Amino acid sequence: MNRISLSVMLLVGIAALSCSRQDKAAIPVFPLEGSVIPADSLQNGYTIIHADTNEILIEASKEPFFVEAYKLTGDSACLFHRYGKRGSGPDELMEANSVYYHKPTRNMLLYSSNDMGAQLVNLDTYDIRPIHAFRQNNALWLMKAEFIDDSTLLTACVVPNPENTKPEWFKLLHLSTGKLTDIEEFSPDDGFDGPLMTKQWIYNSSARIKKHPHRNRFIYGCDEGLYAEIFDLEDNRIVNRKVILNQYPTYHPGSDGISPEGAPDRELCGFKVSVTPRYIYMLLSRNTKGDLRAISREEMPEKFKGPGKGISFSEEVLVFDWEGHLCRKLNLTPFVVNIAVTEDDSTLYGITESEEYEPVLVRYNCSEI
Repeated sequence: MNRISLSVMLLVGIAALSCSRQDKAAIPVFPLEGSVIPADSLQNGYTIIHADTNEILIEASKEPFFVEAYKLTGDSACLFHRYGKRGSGPDELMEANSVYYHKPTRNMLLYSSNDMGAQLVNLDTYDIRPIHAFRQNNALWLMKAEFIDDSTLLTACVVPNPENTKPEWFKLLHLSTGKLTDIEEFSPDDGFDGPLMTKQWIYNSSARIKKHPHRNRFIYGCDEGLYAEIFDLEDNRIVNRKVILNQYPTYHPGSDGISPEGAPDRELCGFKVSVTPRYIYMLLSRNTKGDLRAISREEMPEKFKGPGKGISFSEEVLVFDWEGHLCRKLNLTPFVVNIAVTEDDSTLYGITESEEYEPVLVRYNCSEI
């Protein structure tokens, strides 16, 4: 396993400084060795949507369906059902670029940004309900979202108007009516004073949003730089903000006056996130903007060569509590694409690759941490 990189060591130091002054002790680091969970069919699925003690939900790519549900029995995972149909017919979607899960109702929202088609699928009854709310608001780019309740999403927006100056960062989207509700008081404090559309684009086109399972508290960040903050949503206002990662993206308007560009080669590329009632788990990306540019020139860096080592795979997990304190760091072996943690914090799941570059489900025991 690779040793902790200098950039991650610096990150942990910065994050530790964001903790309260009473956090005197060094942040503990835990190496975790994963165990392979045999699964009868992963169908090119690499993104885990949700995991609990007896079920795991995985996105499926390049298949006629979008989501697979597996029943966890002992040390194996058995395919139970597949959800969503790819196509242009009734009850079908051309694509499902985004999948959002509302655990209390067992409803899953499948959304295609290509044509703004969406449907709500119940995992128990298999009922499918078309959702027209996105198409009703096609003058606004609704980039990423998270369920607030069974019929409302908090959406990260881009207003496609270079002259817009109204800071419409988030909106509530009511799925049953298509109505939008304004959310007040938010914009990342990065000092940028250029076009608002440029700023919204850099953050919200790759936004990461997760809600606390029981409270109206959220973690928000993006895949540009290494920035994240926690906030509460109260009476349609963002309050109690706390930045926990403060490496804001570097950018300026491009030649068209709007599209963001200008990130240095050293700039990091965000994180993936899973949450439980107690903690926020952030899987840090290994790649930088320089790595992406090298790959675009067909110059693959050595660190990304080999099964389970591609640009999407990572090992470093930062664990924060919901007050924004950095509590511990995890080093995963093998590397995984993304993570999902059970509600009791006892088990972390991820997907790696076999020597034949096939997806493999991996389980990490966190119960003794």
